[in-house]
Amino acid sequence: MKYLTAKTLIFIFIALMSTPAAGQQAAFDRATTLLEEQEYSEAIDVYKSIHENGYVSGALWLNIGVAYAQLDSLGKAKYYMLRASEFDETEELAKQSIDVIENRFSRRSAVLPMLPWDRFFNFLDTLLGSGGLMVAGLLMLNMTAAFMLAAWFRPGLKNLFNKLSIVSGVFTVLFIFFSVFLSLQEEWYDVGVTVEDRATVFDQPDTGSAVVSTAYEGYTMRVHVEESTEAAEDQWYYVRLENGLYGWISRDAVLIY
Repeated sequence: MKYLTAKTLIFIFIALMSTPAAGQQAAFDRATTLLEEQEYSEAIDVYKSIHENGYVSGALWLNIGVAYAQLDSLGKAKYYMLRASEFDETEELAKQSIDVIENRFSRRSAVLPMLPWDRFFNFLDTLLGSGGLMVAGLLMLNMTAAFMLAAWFRPGLKNLFNKLSIVSGVFTVLFIFFSVFLSLQEEWYDVGVTVEDRATVFDQPDTGSAVVSTAYEGYTMRVHVEESTEAAEDQWYYVRLENGLYGWISRDAVLIY
């Protein structure tokens, strides 16, 4: 099995890293040296101090993920690799690392198939995203207006243009609706990763309530932060599992972004 090696990845990360302020560069270099010397916990502390000072990059998240992988804290390693995958310069390498990490988990949560509408919206999000859908909706709106004008100026083809305007109008509404829905979903939910060996998802923010599921280390979920803050007094997260079920999980068991 192919494993992550810190020294191999470090040099790639340094080359990918954009130039920060001098102080942050010095801290990054110091953390990288600690990582090369296999002082993983110390390296993590320095990397996190860079983030606390307001500097963020794909290379920063990626190196933290490498350090946690070497400490065999695979849930945290996956969390930081997911964050690194959001940066263009580290996206490909982070995704490759996530594949390696996934193969190292000793146990995996049982995941039921995603609900059909979830698969549909995930497909739209991957294909166009909320911004792309809004652009498509505006284009269809212009086409609808064009067909209506054509029907006015070309009486002989009025029926055809009227039908085309109806069809394009329907697509306009759908594209804009899907765009708004995805935007709201992004606003309402954060991504969470289980970082404990196992965590129980309860029906209510109470360990005495019914058990919904068990999330093992590395399991990803959506976290409704506003709902969690309002109802659980900073002790629980209200989460939406990959199979569409909802429940409550201890905040100590999950890292979110």
